[in-house]
Amino acid sequence: MTYRAFPVVIAGALALVVGLTGCTAPEAPKTPKPTPSATALPVPAPSGDGILRLGTMFPMTGDAAATGKAQVAGTEVALREITEQGGVLGKPLELVHRNSAGDLDVALTNLIARKVDVVLWDPAVKVPEAAVAALEAADIPILPLGDFMHDGKPIAPGNPFAKRLRSADPGLTGFVGGAEAFDGVVTAALAATVAGDDGGPSVASRLDFVASGPTACTSWGECLAALADKQEIRFVGATGERS
Repeated sequence: MTYRAFPVVIAGALALVVGLTGCTAPEAPKTPKPTPSATALPVPAPSGDGILRLGTMFPMTGDAAATGKAQVAGTEVALREITEQGGVLGKPLELVHRNSAGDLDVALTNLIARKVDVVLWDPAVKVPEAAVAALEAADIPILPLGDFMHDGKPIAPGNPFAKRLRSADPGLTGFVGGAEAFDGVVTAALAATVAGDDGGPSVASRLDFVASGPTACTSWGECLAALADKQEIRFVGATGERS
């Protein structure tokens, strides 16, 4: 199950009627609709343990193993960037990688046992219904990395972000999925930061919020600075804006 936050928008209109015989004044302009704020969204009860743990389901074996390696590298680049700037809510971020091309039941059972808060899923495949049901029962939201795909084209080898991926895994032979994985980690971390809680429901409730604000930010540090300045952010990552 992919959780979505549903913004609350307050609409209002003021009509001015002038009591002149046979004459009604034109309707006054409508009051502008305010941008939804984090405090206006439903707030789940805190359920985190203080450490944001992200599980990943990427292909580690089989024909798509090279893609899985790029995705792991993307998450590790994000982990390093976040860790170097204080972590999430003052604690280190943790990643738990499992093989989406292996035994699904074993992988999911392990992620649940490890108490992951959110699961990032390979952008190239649809999340199996069995996985949705198992993680929903454990109250663990899924963040499909396909949400970060646009034209479906991998970044080029000369792209600066490709160099960042190779800094995490010099042996990479391709980059498909790496940028999406990076953006997924940063988005989840920002959602936890805005929610003030690392629990899965809290993170899920703010995933859309951190992708829809008026203030664009393109890195973990830049987004944190905007949040500290009480700005409502729109994270624009390595893949651009989340679709």
